[in-house]
Amino acid sequence: MHSALIATSDFTAASLAVAKGAVPVLLLALFWGWESWQPFFGCRPARFQHAAHNLAIALFNALILGLVFGFATAAVTAWTSANQLGLLNALDLAGPVRFLLALVLLDGWMYLWHRANHAIPILWRFHRMHHSDTRMDVTTATRFHLGEHVGASLLRLGLIPLLGFELWNLVAYDALVIAVTQFHHADISIGRADRWLRLFIVTPFMHKVHHSDWRPETDSNYATILSIWDRLAGTFQFRSDSRTLVFGLPVFGEPQWQTWWGMLKTPFAANVSRLPTEPGVQSPT
Repeated sequence: MHSALIATSDFTAASLAVAKGAVPVLLLALFWGWESWQPFFGCRPARFQHAAHNLAIALFNALILGLVFGFATAAVTAWTSANQLGLLNALDLAGPVRFLLALVLLDGWMYLWHRANHAIPILWRFHRMHHSDTRMDVTTATRFHLGEHVGASLLRLGLIPLLGFELWNLVAYDALVIAVTQFHHADISIGRADRWLRLFIVTPFMHKVHHSDWRPETDSNYATILSIWDRLAGTFQFRSDSRTLVFGLPVFGEPQWQTWWGMLKTPFAANVSRLPTEPGVQSPT
């Protein structure tokens, strides 16, 4: 019976892994097409060049992370399951309940990790590469420094035995993260539906505020999937007219910082002040 359960779990994880590989490509095509057909901020020059730089970073990261952390994550989850370690194993919950709780715990952790990336100077050095994008679109969702990914992956390895995550929990959550982050980074609008949807998940209008060039807005709206974390922690902010937002970090606005090599060098640039800058067009509401 136990071996059957393991086989089922392995099949589920393998199926989800395939889905995780296909989801980014399919959604990237979907949101890219949406942006092309009806962009919220209008047509922007050098769009393909901008996308090429961001996607090159994403491919580089995927290759390195897969080689370094793929086996390690599978090994740690197998060890955790074999020894029944962690909170989720101790609670002895029904399958669907356990799965949902695992997703909520992972999303709560992502809120804390994201907030730490803004609060701790050494982490911000790496995370600021994501915020240095001056033209936010669906490819911005893939624009993260390898150093930030490595930090997150190492900490997740420690969380697995602590909370009792199974491999397929992680794969399913990562697929959801890809879907939702591509959605809320995309240069799109869902109109009035945004108001209702952001009561539950992070939406384009909500996350655009997080990419503002004004620090009080940059240091808000940290949630990845569930928007409730910002409401509970008091870090939710909203600007009534998203078209007045200006994206990026003024000190990394030059073209040299938007190239593949420039992005990789961003954490190692001379330290810059994080004092509030003026909003790009008008004061936030």
